[in-house]
Amino acid sequence: MDIQKRNNDKEIYAPLKNKWLIMKPEEEVRQKYICRLVDSYGYSLGQMD
Repeated sequence: MDIQKRNNDKEIYAPLKNKWLIMKPEEEVRQKYICRLVDSYGYSLGQMD
């Protein structure tokens, strides 16, 4: 699972909310953590929802 950014890194995609959010430092950390849970620990998005 990769982090998706758009509009010159002003927005980040939040898969749990299924929408684009304004890029803030805390939002980037949150999305990186979600990716780590999926990639490294085998959680599914449904388990986090």
